[in-house]
Amino acid sequence: MAKIIRDPIHNIIEVEDDVINLIDTYAFQRLRRIRQLGVAWLVYPAAEHSRLTHSLGVYGMSKRIINALKQNSKKFNLEKEEEKLITIAALLHDIGHGPFSHAFENVIKNLGGFFDHEKMSIQIIKECQDITERLQKCGENFADKVCQILNKEYSNTHVGSIISSQFDADRIDYLLRDSYMTGANYGKFDVDWLLKNISIEKATFPTVEGQTVVCINYNKGLNVLEQYILGRYYMYVHVYYHKVIRAFETIIYNVIKRVIKEEHDKLVGYQEIKALYSGNVDMDLYLKLDDFTVIGWFNEWYYETNDPILKELLHYFFCRKPFYKVIYPSAKPNEYSSQKDKVLKQFDTEEQREYFFYEDTPTNVAYKSLYLTKGVSDEIFVYKNENEIIPLSAVEDTVISQAGSTLSKDIIRWYIKV
Repeated sequence: MAKIIRDPIHNIIEVEDDVINLIDTYAFQRLRRIRQLGVAWLVYPAAEHSRLTHSLGVYGMSKRIINALKQNSKKFNLEKEEEKLITIAALLHDIGHGPFSHAFENVIKNLGGFFDHEKMSIQIIKECQDITERLQKCGENFADKVCQILNKEYSNTHVGSIISSQFDADRIDYLLRDSYMTGANYGKFDVDWLLKNISIEKATFPTVEGQTVVCINYNKGLNVLEQYILGRYYMYVHVYYHKVIRAFETIIYNVIKRVIKEEHDKLVGYQEIKALYSGNVDMDLYLKLDDFTVIGWFNEWYYETNDPILKELLHYFFCRKPFYKVIYPSAKPNEYSSQKDKVLKQFDTEEQREYFFYEDTPTNVAYKSLYLTKGVSDEIFVYKNENEIIPLSAVEDTVISQAGSTLSKDIIRWYIKV
């Protein structure tokens, strides 16, 4: 018997009892305490939605995609267990996220650490007793199969692409949800019409000929598909790579860097951060970490530390004072170097240069062609006719192909404390 969850994006999400049992585990409920957009709430005050709401949305969206494929494709035969496999993989795909979502993970990686939320998702699914016991009831080797989908190792690639590809339940949900919660409407598109025009077909493109793919009807769905791709591109411009959001991520980066580099082992949370950095974090310890925990550490550090650099960084975080001076340096090597030297000279000490200056280099690519990706699961296919089922990147008369270089940008920003 299904239960009903009301959702602002999908309205009604039906959830079966065995899935409710997964949702009600400590490991999954922890996602309530991790915001979907990291520290974006410091710029978009309503962006308080959690990884849990997004995960439920991806679960609901995966069911909608499956139902659409069933209606639109006579060739689409899916066993009930495989259908459940897709939807549960969708539900659990983000269970390994850490505090501040991608922002915290990027901090650890940029400092040379080994933390990876996707690997943590696999570890939690395989090792967390509450999760594994519930997955065992769903079918034989069910946890392993879920992990295969999340690792893109599942035998039916088109099944995995429903959750992880350039057109999947994950991206559809986060674009619609993040647009709604931030009020930045760039990510909105006609998802109902898109679902009306998807099907399962055999690719005819030479390098992937005969492979089963999820595709979009070219004649009816192309414009909405373009709207979806452009919406994602603009959401990166205006939300995910927003200069003030990235400025606060810079502050978090420098806070964690300072604690690790100066070995502030007397501070609460130091051992946990060190364990994350080393890649040897214990799963039970990891499940205790969330946004509330880390902000609690920050608050205690602010009042307890005698380190003036750390205290000043935390003051900027808590009082909402980003590194406001943002410079877009010249791309020309000679000018770039001279500009950077000039900026760095305004600081009195090497320590100030290290913690009050940060170079950010985000990359925004609207669409990756088959030649830049690993295979069919990373490409969006279009159905022109029965003899022409090809990658979108092979279609010349689209907004995406015509504006290729325009929709691919490497940005350099310098964040400076003033």
